[in-house]
Amino acid sequence: MNILISENDSVTCRMLRRTLESWGHTVFSAEDGDTAWAIYQQELPNLVITDWVMPGFDGPELCRRIRAANLHSANPVYVILLTARNSVQSLAAGFAAGADDYITKPFDNAELRARVHAGMRIIALQQELISAREEMERLSLTDSLTGLLNRRALVEALRRDEDRMRRENRAIGVVLTDVDNFKNFNDRYGHETGDRVLELVANCMKASVRTGDYVGRWGGEEFLLVLPGADIIQSAEVAERCRVMLESQRITTPNGEVLQMTSSFGAASTEGTNRVDVMSLVQQADKAMYWAKEAGRNRVKIYVSSADPANRKAG
Repeated sequence: MNILISENDSVTCRMLRRTLESWGHTVFSAEDGDTAWAIYQQELPNLVITDWVMPGFDGPELCRRIRAANLHSANPVYVILLTARNSVQSLAAGFAAGADDYITKPFDNAELRARVHAGMRIIALQQELISAREEMERLSLTDSLTGLLNRRALVEALRRDEDRMRRENRAIGVVLTDVDNFKNFNDRYGHETGDRVLELVANCMKASVRTGDYVGRWGGEEFLLVLPGADIIQSAEVAERCRVMLESQRITTPNGEVLQMTSSFGAASTEGTNRVDVMSLVQQADKAMYWAKEAGRNRVKIYVSSADPANRKAG
């Protein structure tokens, strides 16, 4: 473990450093608050042992700075105050400043080891908690079957990219696709085969997008591709690449039957005069996808602003 010692007495500082290093820790040391703070920001140690009284700012101030900097950090830190003060008021002030524990001078190595080990135990628990929270957040944004972003994550990403593209005066494209005749896969071959179809579609979507694009499961057998910076032609090209790749795939059912799958695609973009919000953009892609279904499935259609049926042949 990386440990920072902040102790203005050079003899005590050397003794602490030698002892902690003999226990296998990596140790950084400082003899004043300013240097300790600079080392902390650079090395981000997990455990800090600081004297109360030091040149520059004191131990409680170092605690306050560490806590302020560590408020939303994924790197937990445990702070032990080293002090000759043992009054209730002093200890309360130290804990209020952000200390986790204290050692009263003079101390022996047995007490030091016990308190350092207690700190290591708490740090390990905090790291487990952080990891569990990150995993829960990841799962809340991920489709469990395909591993793609789920609808919630897609909406958040769309909103984020909408703001960024507007600031940069760039278009954003979306492609919505729906697996053709998906209900037949489930009804005739079972949900296990249906799940395999969705997984294969997801893999094709991931393999077809450009760097910086992302794809997610919009719901059921629908998938959404988000293409930051893409105009309608580029969006249609990505959709066609996905369509061709998917059309070439085959899946074998448990009884040995080989199946082909296809999907219908609708593309839309905010380029030109189509300055709609992203959720309206998804609705436009959905409309274009409906046109692709109407036209016979397994094709790409682009959204055109006019409702004239003749324009439905575009794409």
